[in-house]
Amino acid sequence: MSFTPQPERKLRAEEEKKTSGLKAACILTGTVILLAGAGVHFTGGKTFLSSMAGESASSSEIISMGNQATQVRLISPDSAAEALSHSEFSPDEQSQILAAVKRRELRLVEMPVFDATGSGGIVTISCGTMSQTVHLAPTPKTLILPITVAGTVSVTPASDPGMSGIGTGVITMFGPQALPVIHGGQTLSMTVIAQ
Repeated sequence: MSFTPQPERKLRAEEEKKTSGLKAACILTGTVILLAGAGVHFTGGKTFLSSMAGESASSSEIISMGNQATQVRLISPDSAAEALSHSEFSPDEQSQILAAVKRRELRLVEMPVFDATGSGGIVTISCGTMSQTVHLAPTPKTLILPITVAGTVSVTPASDPGMSGIGTGVITMFGPQALPVIHGGQTLSMTVIAQ
């Protein structure tokens, strides 16, 4: 017994072969569009050329540490005057901060800062309306920061970070912690809790 295909089935098989190429082209096009959209989404809308050229001087990007809070040592109100005398705040700023500490509006915390990557650099560390400029070195430099119970501390490059960026580290209650590397036009924002 031999089986011969019907002519109608032969035609359908040939039409399916023709349309399968069209289906493959549509699927391929859809996949390319989907991947391109995902690429734009995950790069934040930056193109390859704009990321290679770097950010313009007028734009800034804020890097957040997310929900992770940095716990630093609290300075007792009795030791506030002595701690402020070793800080780089002006005498007027010191008296204003000390008065706020005595009124229990602010607390003082110690935050040792160091160069975490060995590339050096200068950063500006801001807390509220107060800013301090720090020359990063491998040995920690202790900063005195006035905050409420918790506050936001921003780290911004004050010198040209170059291609490798500036890697700042802080010493917390749990030991040294390297912060994300920052480049020109970026600001690292972190929450600091007085413990």
